[in-house]
Amino acid sequence: MPPKRYFCRHLANRPFFTNLFCPIMNDILVTLHSYNRYLILAALVFVLFRSYSGWLGRKPFENADDKGSLVLLILSHLQLLIGLIQYAFTSTWTQTAFADFGAAMKDPMQRYFAVEHITAMLIAIVLIQLGRTFSKKATDAAEKHRKLAIYTTIAFLLIAGTLAQKGLLFGTLRG
Repeated sequence: MPPKRYFCRHLANRPFFTNLFCPIMNDILVTLHSYNRYLILAALVFVLFRSYSGWLGRKPFENADDKGSLVLLILSHLQLLIGLIQYAFTSTWTQTAFADFGAAMKDPMQRYFAVEHITAMLIAIVLIQLGRTFSKKATDAAEKHRKLAIYTTIAFLLIAGTLAQKGLLFGTLRG
């Protein structure tokens, strides 16, 4: 059961806006964040397949490899933007945690959304960015594939492990 709602606390003096717009915006953002997760997982699998087959098979670094990592980067940055908006403004989990952070640390779900989820996902997005950047700077095709494979693998394990921990890898909190 979600915690008590503190939608858009910075707009508390505008009850019409707070009561009408913020819950709708939160639902839209949660849906976008959820569906984008599946696009990111698909892009991760694609990039991992291409990078490992290129690295181990000594294949050239092709346009599809570059575009695949670019799509993964764009999707992960979009996910970050949506998540930060939720975290700061619309999420009932984080708004409740911000109201009493000490008590939130004792509740596993509030702690997960207030601290663990955002920290792990920020690190994963940094790893995705580093993998793409280092692979672009490498001159040898095998080195490009290797760097992309290593950084993307660590990011994938971090994302999958963090989401699976609370059953969010292929599910939602809404049921």
